[in-house]
Amino acid sequence: MNWKMRGRVFGLVLLSLNFVAANAGYSVGPAQGGPTDTQSRLTAIATAEEQARVHHAAFLDFGLDDNGRARPNAALKITMAGYGGDEETIWITPFAIRDGRYVGLLANEPNSIDAKHVGDAVAFEAAQVRDWYFIGDDGKMYGSYTTRAILPEMAPKTARQIAQILSPTPTPAHW
Repeated sequence: MNWKMRGRVFGLVLLSLNFVAANAGYSVGPAQGGPTDTQSRLTAIATAEEQARVHHAAFLDFGLDDNGRARPNAALKITMAGYGGDEETIWITPFAIRDGRYVGLLANEPNSIDAKHVGDAVAFEAAQVRDWYFIGDDGKMYGSYTTRAILPEMAPKTARQIAQILSPTPTPAHW
């Protein structure tokens, strides 16, 4: 399977995962030895987001071209305000940085943002970024810290499919 097809397959898996996660919270299957209570789950996700932010600048250095556009098969996960001010996290791809501000397209349908839909353009700040990923030349997904954090909670079949796509480490060795 070539890299383009892997990217498409991963995109479908990611959209499916986002749909299931959105409808079931962060627990998308029986617990598999990961965090079992809400506080532990939230702590694991917060830790994953913090790790993603540590490497955000390196990701941008690697993932943006000279015009500030993201390379193919790269995405950012951001937080946006939804109904009643509740925050929702959502993937953005493609994206770019223009005049110091991030812009991109919603990669999946928001659950709580009635005025926005998949494919709509959004502008956001670096402080809203929670995670990132890209598909490397080896066909593996780097980054995706939050997915890695909830992998133990996923249904076994889903976890195996995603684990096959994920790189062994969140960042490439040359970073």
